[in-house]
Amino acid sequence: MSESGPEREPSGRGAEMVWSIIGTLIAGVLAWGGIGWLLDRWLGTRYLVAVGIVVGMAGAFYLIVKRYGSS
Repeated sequence: MSESGPEREPSGRGAEMVWSIIGTLIAGVLAWGGIGWLLDRWLGTRYLVAVGIVVGMAGAFYLIVKRYGSS
């Protein structure tokens, strides 16, 4: 007896996507926040680390929507 319902994705596929999204967000924040921190140290400012974190988060969201958005 076979089920006539929709086919399901193999178990674990959703978890891989979630971990990929989390990794992208963390990498964006760390990379651009680190660049902002280095620029703060070099230029003697105090705001570029915050700008870097925001830019990193925005870039990560863009990449996530581009990769996993409805197509």
